[in-house]
Amino acid sequence: MKLWIIVPMSLISLAPMAAAGQLTNGGVNAYFGIDADTRSNFVKYGPAMGPIASDDWFSPSASGNNVIDTSNAAVYLALLQAGNNLSFNKRMSALLYAKISGKLWLDAAYGRDFIAASTSKDSTVFASASKNGDDPANWNGGVSNNPGKNDMIDVFAHMRRDGTNVHDSLWFFTGASTFSTTGSSYFDVELYRKSFTYNQTSGLFTSAGTEAGHTQWLFDASGNIIQTGDLIVAINFSPGSVPVIDLRIWVSKTTVNTIIPAYFNFTGSFDGASNAATYGYASIVSKAGTTAWGAGISNYSATPSQDTTYSTPWGTSYNTGSSNWISQYQSQQFIEVGLNLTRIGVDPALYSALSPCQSLFANIFFKSRSSNSFTSNMQDFVTPLVFLRDPVMDYSVKPDTLRCNHTTGNIQITNNTTAGYYTWQTANGTISGSNGDSSQLNITKAGTYIVSSSPAQGCPATRKDTLVIPIDTFPPVASVAVSLVGGLTTTGYLQLYGGNTTASNYSTPFGGSQGLLWNWSGPHAFSSTIQNPRTADTAWGTYSLTVTEKRNGCTATASQMVSAYDFAVLQIADPSGQDVPGVHSGGVPRYYLAGSYEHTNARLVANMDKAASGAVLIYNIAGEAILRQVISFSQGINMIDLPLTRGHAVRVIGLLIGGKLVFSQKMLF
Repeated sequence: MKLWIIVPMSLISLAPMAAAGQLTNGGVNAYFGIDADTRSNFVKYGPAMGPIASDDWFSPSASGNNVIDTSNAAVYLALLQAGNNLSFNKRMSALLYAKISGKLWLDAAYGRDFIAASTSKDSTVFASASKNGDDPANWNGGVSNNPGKNDMIDVFAHMRRDGTNVHDSLWFFTGASTFSTTGSSYFDVELYRKSFTYNQTSGLFTSAGTEAGHTQWLFDASGNIIQTGDLIVAINFSPGSVPVIDLRIWVSKTTVNTIIPAYFNFTGSFDGASNAATYGYASIVSKAGTTAWGAGISNYSATPSQDTTYSTPWGTSYNTGSSNWISQYQSQQFIEVGLNLTRIGVDPALYSALSPCQSLFANIFFKSRSSNSFTSNMQDFVTPLVFLRDPVMDYSVKPDTLRCNHTTGNIQITNNTTAGYYTWQTANGTISGSNGDSSQLNITKAGTYIVSSSPAQGCPATRKDTLVIPIDTFPPVASVAVSLVGGLTTTGYLQLYGGNTTASNYSTPFGGSQGLLWNWSGPHAFSSTIQNPRTADTAWGTYSLTVTEKRNGCTATASQMVSAYDFAVLQIADPSGQDVPGVHSGGVPRYYLAGSYEHTNARLVANMDKAASGAVLIYNIAGEAILRQVISFSQGINMIDLPLTRGHAVRVIGLLIGGKLVFSQKMLF
C-alpha cells in the first residue's frame, strides 16, 4: 500500500468501488486512535488532535498502551539503519483476550516487509498475474522490483471489543505504509478463516480452505450466518481524501443469488476466478447504512517537510535515494483504518449459531494492487501473519497451604497465551476476595476450591480445576531443663536447656521439621533466642520457652519453676543422734540438719555469730509450704526441733536470716 502527494481529483479517473463504505476522517474508536500516527495517548490527525487518552500501535514515551510488542527494537533499529533489507513480524504486546483499559484485546500483528530499492529487491512480490478471486494455489511469489507506491513496508492489524464482554462491539484496526508517496494507493487486507501460508523457497501459497482455496460463509434460510469464512477489506486511497473501503466475504454464487443476509446486504458485486466461478468475493454493505462504518485517515500535512509522524521503534524506510532508512513517516506515507464489524453485521456475537469466543480468522494477508479495481493485478505482499489465534485456557495454577503463620492465603493463576475470565466456588472453604480479573483468589480457610475459566465474560467455561487447599498446623515439641552451675553461691548461674529438636522432627504430610526458633522468658526480664542460654545469676522463678517450627510457624510452650530448693543437697537425718554436718570452712558448719537425741525428731542447727531474727520454712516434695515458723536466734549454737514425723518422706528445709535465704536442703526423714 502506498500513499502519495495530493493530485487534483479532476486528473484522477477512479472507477467506483462496489459497495464502497464511507469512513469518518479519523477519530478515537474503542479507545484506539485512528490518526495516521502510531503513538498512544496522542492524536496526530483527525477531528480532535493533541494529547488524547487512547491506545495505539506503539508507546514511545511509555505513556498509554502499545498494542504491538516492541521487544528487541534496538536490534532491528541497528540492522535497518545499517541498510539491511529485512522482513520480520511481531505479535501483540499482551496476552490474547487481555482486558486493558476496559477493552478486550483479541489479537494483534505487525509485519515489516522487504523493500524493492534500486540496490536490492523485494523477496515477496507476485511474480505472475494474480488477482483477487483466484484460488491462492494459482498465485506465484518471487523476487523482483516494485513501483514505490506499490511497495509495502509496515503493516498493522488489531482486533478488540469495545468493552470486556464478547457481546460488546467488535472493531478491526489496520494500517500500512509504503516506500514512496507518488500517487493513489490500493491495497487489500485479507483475513483467512483457515491456515494460509507462503513458502518463500518455492514461491507457492498453501490454503486450508476447501472452496477454491478459501473458506466460504454459510447462512441458514433466515439469512443468519452459521459458518464464518474468509473476508477481505479492499482499501483505496487518494492523497488528501478519506480512504474508501470495499468489504467482501467469500461465498458461493448460489448464496449470493438465494440468501438475504440478516444484518447486511449483498451489493451485487461478485468476483471469482472467472465469470463462471462457483465461489468468489461478494461485496457487502450494512443494513444500517453505508456510512460511519468506522474511521480512516492518512498523515497528510499541508507542509510535508514539517510532518513529524512517529513510525515505529525501529524506524521505517522511504525512497530517499540514499540509505532509505528514516525515523518518521513522510507526509501521506501511512494510512490507518478502523472498522466496526458489529455495525457492518459480520460479528459472530450477532448470531446464535456462532460463538463470539471462537477464533474468527487464522491468518491475515496484506497485498497491494495496481489500480482501484478489485480484480486488478496484485503487486507486493507481506508474508501471511498469524492473526486471531485460538484462545486456549493454558494457564497454570499455583495453590497455597495455610499454616499457623499464614492463616490467609491465595490461589494464583498464571496465564500463558490467553488472559481469562474466572469464576470461583468452594465447598467448604472461605473466599475473602480476589484481584480485578479473579486470577488471584484470597482465602482464609482450608478446603476445596473450584475455578471455571473462559477467555472472556460471555464465553462458556472451557476448563475447570478443583484445588484442595490443606492446612499445616503440626506443632513442634517443647521441653525445659535447668541445671545449677557454680552452686548456691554469688557466682552461680542457671543453665537452661531447650528442646526437643529430635521429637519435633516427626513425619507429616508437609515433611519433617525445617528447624526451630527459640524464645525464652523468665524473671528479672530474662529473654533469649538461642536454644540453650544461661542466666547471669541464680534468678529464681518461672522460665518459659516457646518453640516455633520454621516450616509452618506453629508453636509449643514449656515452662519450669526454678528455686534454690531444687538444688539443695539431700540430707538423711542420722537416727543415732550424731550430727551430720556439711563441709564448711573452718571445720565448723554454720547451718546443718541433725537428728534429735531421742532419735524421733529432726532438728536444724544454726551456729550464729550474733543474735538475729529469722524463720524456718518446711516444704513437701511438691513444693507446698507445710510450716513457716518465726525464730529469734541467739548468738552461738541454736538447735530448733522440726515438727516432723518420721515417715521416710522428702522435705525441703529452708532457713531465712534477715529475710534472706541462707540455707536450703532436702531431707529424707
